[in-house]
Amino acid sequence: MDYSEWNNLIARKFFNEDMAGREVLLYVNEAIINELGSEADVDIENFILCIKNGPTGIREPEVCSKAWRLYVSWKQSRELEYPPYIAYLAFFSLAATVEGDFVPWAYYPRFWKLLGETDKEGAPPDFYNMGILWEDLEKWSTEDKNEDFGRFVARIRGGYAHVGRPLSQTLLSDKERKYLPLIFDKADFDPTNLPSDAELRRKILLFGENKLEKRTLQLLKNPYDNIELVDALIDFVIGELVEWDGTVLAIEESSDSTPTRRTGQSTPRTGMRICIEDPDRLSGRISATLRLKTNRSFPDSGLSFAYNGQELTCKETNPPYWSTKLMNASVEPQQPFNASTLDWNIGAKFEDINNKWRASLKGALVRLFLPGVREYLPGWIEAQHLERKCNFIIACHSSKAEVVHQWGVNYCDNFMRIPAHGLPEGWSLFEGFGAREPCDGFDVLTLPDHFRFILQGGIKTGRGNAYFKFGPPVIVLEGADGSELVTLNGGELKRKNTLVPRWLLPPDAPTDTPLIIEVYKLGDQNPSRRRTIILKEPEIHLTPDDAPKRNSLGEITNNVSVPYCRGAIVFGTDSATACNDFQKVLPTYLSKRIVFLGSKPGEIADWPKEQLPQGWSPVWALAKFGRDRWIVNFCGEPDQELNPDPNFALADIRAVKRWKEAIWVMRKRIKTGPLLLPVIRNLWERYKEVAKNVV
Repeated sequence: MDYSEWNNLIARKFFNEDMAGREVLLYVNEAIINELGSEADVDIENFILCIKNGPTGIREPEVCSKAWRLYVSWKQSRELEYPPYIAYLAFFSLAATVEGDFVPWAYYPRFWKLLGETDKEGAPPDFYNMGILWEDLEKWSTEDKNEDFGRFVARIRGGYAHVGRPLSQTLLSDKERKYLPLIFDKADFDPTNLPSDAELRRKILLFGENKLEKRTLQLLKNPYDNIELVDALIDFVIGELVEWDGTVLAIEESSDSTPTRRTGQSTPRTGMRICIEDPDRLSGRISATLRLKTNRSFPDSGLSFAYNGQELTCKETNPPYWSTKLMNASVEPQQPFNASTLDWNIGAKFEDINNKWRASLKGALVRLFLPGVREYLPGWIEAQHLERKCNFIIACHSSKAEVVHQWGVNYCDNFMRIPAHGLPEGWSLFEGFGAREPCDGFDVLTLPDHFRFILQGGIKTGRGNAYFKFGPPVIVLEGADGSELVTLNGGELKRKNTLVPRWLLPPDAPTDTPLIIEVYKLGDQNPSRRRTIILKEPEIHLTPDDAPKRNSLGEITNNVSVPYCRGAIVFGTDSATACNDFQKVLPTYLSKRIVFLGSKPGEIADWPKEQLPQGWSPVWALAKFGRDRWIVNFCGEPDQELNPDPNFALADIRAVKRWKEAIWVMRKRIKTGPLLLPVIRNLWERYKEVAKNVV
């Protein structure tokens, strides 16, 4: 293989559609190079030879000089699919993994050994210019490609301006990265409610014992040997956790111990959070409910969890990704589920079998609550760690109350006990502000070691970094101390509430151009965090030319001699009769179980246990959701008899009885959808009246 072939091969491995929106680590070792070259029957020796020779037409003698020349040419014309210097950056990353008798921080000796030039030492010629290439790769991935192939970040690890760039790519191997969702699941992490750094490090060590490489585990076991590298690793893992949607796909190892994903049903996990309304200062009455927040889309019909013989339901609300309060649907009228009836010490698990969702409330003897305004919600929301210069409420079991009280008095600006009624037995409530030190032994009472930059919410146009203009993300800083400066394309962003570390993009932010968001610490000249996004106006295509042709059966076809449709436009038939040319399909997409009902008593089909209606046309589709709740949907046709007719009941007495039970006996469990027209609602009332009296 020649240099260009190696460059494209490496680029496609790391930058592809599967990595859209995710951070790319250019982690390269000998095994990866050999694997990539195996199809062409070449290995690492061929790769190094190509690195030395460079592509055709490049005459510079030194490796870094060749890379620089490629960058200069690329800068003038960015027409190639991938930057031509990626293979050289991969080589620099590969050098950081070279084994040998080196001190841990030595990079240049590894570089020269990899080239087979051990008589040389010090930085290679033009090596100090390579930082520009790393930064250009970030610009290409975020601005040119809008993160559609992944997001590369030109990080510096370990405090070394030049060597720190290739070292930053060796945090985690691709194999280790694939195991992270499994580790997150076993650690019971919630991607929307981040754990403290200490808890994250401890549980990654515990559940990554047989998943992560020895060097990674050793680094986590002895963090003070290289605290900057550990901070970088924790920061990267947090980034992966933030993007995790709670899904854990089955993983198996191949013969070479490489994890591969098996196809199969994914089961999303999400975390329940206790929410406390503002305490009544006079009576001391406390109201505790449950909500959940998720990175996944909510099912259209909402969620229905079974717990202790009760049906607990919720739907997505505003702000997005949050649920409404869990409602107890087993009582009439429905009421918010009382979270204080749970055992907060051991937690609880909930499951929605129909939607295959899992949710859990972690058990704890000390629980922390931060102001709900941080999430645009009322009251107080449970959190997993303290924030600086922030109000908070702590609920704790009596066995820990004295320890927490002493900590609060000694290490918080304000701290006091709140008289409270309505908590689980043996629990107390405290209120505080401005924690200065963590409380040893309690993960939730730790302060972040450094802040994190998160783009929260927003509506993306795809999987990259492009958002719709009407749905931009919110800029969130966790662990901030209030002195940070946030800028957009160099201009300072202001926030409405100085107590809440949330920044909104201005309404007049430009579209179709890179928007560079940077965060500066007080006194720093260089940004500590940086992200690039793009805003786009929604587009509506006025022609269906890109849509496939579909025949009357809904099948894609290229046969234009028969009637077909593209989108909502029908071709090859008279518009007055067009609807008759296409098969009418019953709405089986509404639910996994639907009871179809006709206008004559006895016309009933319980799908999928029974076949779809044959010989009669249904008027109603009762779609099941939850354990035993139903929504009535109209599915009648304009030209059929819609009115119920008790004079033409079927001879099948059992079918007539089932028809009556479905409409009248079950009426309290049936809801009418919000989109039903008044005339349709009145028709359903006539059906109930007929069903009530039919025998």
